[in-house]
Amino acid sequence: MDKKKPPSSEKVALPSGIACHLRYARQRSTLEAFPYQTRQSFAQMTDNDAFEIQLIIMQLEFPFTFYKAIQFALFRTYGIPSILKVLVATSQLSDVATASKRYADTAALLREFLSHRPSSPRTLEAIARMNYIHSLYPQSGAISNDDMLFTLSLFVLEPCRWIERYEWRALKDFEKCSLAVFWKSIGDAMGISYRRLESAEEGWVDGVHWLEELQAWSEQYERKNMLPHPDNKRNADETVAILLWGIPKSLKSFGKRVVSALMDDRLREAIM
Repeated sequence: MDKKKPPSSEKVALPSGIACHLRYARQRSTLEAFPYQTRQSFAQMTDNDAFEIQLIIMQLEFPFTFYKAIQFALFRTYGIPSILKVLVATSQLSDVATASKRYADTAALLREFLSHRPSSPRTLEAIARMNYIHSLYPQSGAISNDDMLFTLSLFVLEPCRWIERYEWRALKDFEKCSLAVFWKSIGDAMGISYRRLESAEEGWVDGVHWLEELQAWSEQYERKNMLPHPDNKRNADETVAILLWGIPKSLKSFGKRVVSALMDDRLREAIM
């Protein structure tokens, strides 16, 4: 019986070449569809355009990595004891009976305003629901504006970091601007103050300017506040169990090591 010959390098290279061509063609079509080809033009980016550009990133360019980055953004908050004390007090994510429901509820709210235009009823209802859930925390002093701002920063910074680290290309500046404009509008709708950022009084030139200052502040906040605490590990363990729910039992130990490998040293030390 004749053995099948391995595919030639030309046959292997052809699909890869087509994929590469289509990827860059889509990137060019996005640039042509939106008038943001220079840094000066970024200041004119609207919330709707920012949403549409982010939707392309999320659904077409980097769907798997984007969603994992959003999941990890939530996970990263578990390294901050001041944020965790609220969740521990309510037992929403640290109790096995409620953890999966709270995680699903959070994911559903995020999906609503990530997938629908900023002015759509579904987005407005999701933000209103989120504001209602959070309304008692700042008033009671249980969670500070800094904690809220840090959490917001992770939802814009983690996709940028993950895409740069794991994908075939990093985000372009106009794409980063779209994430910044989108998430700043979410923060505005939630009443989060940006007074900690350097240009809070005079304002920002564009979304990238806001993002740069947010990143600098977020990293400083994290260095000061991401500290080991027993509650961190408790909440992280329950969430990892949710993330690995569909994995066979024989592979769960390996799955936990993969999650650990995706963490940086500071986060790993804070929750492990």
